[in-house]
Amino acid sequence: MSEDTIISKAPIVVAIEPYEEGRHVFAVASRIAKSQRRALHPINVVRPAIAFYADLDFSPLNESVLNWQSELLRENRDFLAQLPGLAPDHLDRLTVIAGNPIHEISDSIEKTGANLAIMGVHNRKGLKRLLGSTTHGVLNSTHCDVLAVHPDGDAEAYRRILIAVDTSDLLDQVLATATRFAEAAERIDIVSVIVPLNLVFPSPEAGMGLQPSFTALTNDIKTQARAKITAAADSAGLSNQAVNIRVGEPRDEIIAAANEVQADLIVLGSNNHSAMSRLLLGSTARGVLNRTPCDVMVCRQR
Repeated sequence: MSEDTIISKAPIVVAIEPYEEGRHVFAVASRIAKSQRRALHPINVVRPAIAFYADLDFSPLNESVLNWQSELLRENRDFLAQLPGLAPDHLDRLTVIAGNPIHEISDSIEKTGANLAIMGVHNRKGLKRLLGSTTHGVLNSTHCDVLAVHPDGDAEAYRRILIAVDTSDLLDQVLATATRFAEAAERIDIVSVIVPLNLVFPSPEAGMGLQPSFTALTNDIKTQARAKITAAADSAGLSNQAVNIRVGEPRDEIIAAANEVQADLIVLGSNNHSAMSRLLLGSTARGVLNRTPCDVMVCRQR
């Protein structure tokens, strides 16, 4: 994809590592950038050696450490420059830098004006879940949407998409985002999870004698939620999609639903300003990312 084929849209930042999982993340990012005709800004961040051993004195070895760091940056750039599908314009934008991954990726998002970052959901190599923790850090540090790519996912297309929504202000945004990733989808499922009212009001005194009322209120919430979500789905071009209303822990129910339909993409929202009883709190998105069986698209409050 050359510069003259890119229409005026916000670019995408893709964080990649010099491993096989990095190839997979880039393949997904390249496909999405091409289908949405958006510029792609690849970045690789190498943590300085002293970041892992901050309690040690490296001053006698400063020159050796700096040489090692420079060589590592060069090797990483050489590896990434050979990625399949890396176009000349991608290579021109490729950034390989030493620093804190969360800071450098967030800084790249701000400088490029990107509204989507694509990252690995976790990294099986090196430190435990290093890239996974970086993904969480970027979500906490920016207002950018994040697509977390699972290492076992399909890089070619999203064929089974699960859209997890509630009735908050993010509803329309999550549905609209999902439609942009659904060009090759063979199946789309919409799920909404209602938190059990006895968990919202756990006090024995407060809940005493209210169980019948809880049941009636839950049924009313289901009815209203289904009606609102169905109307929003119709407006987003997702007509005739059944809305599956579930009751339980949102993280667990979303993961269960994804497994049931064998989803290869979950699209959900993360709104830290939602009321406690709302579905998609930031903690729900983090919980899904920690246990996801597939790629996860996290939409942030604009």
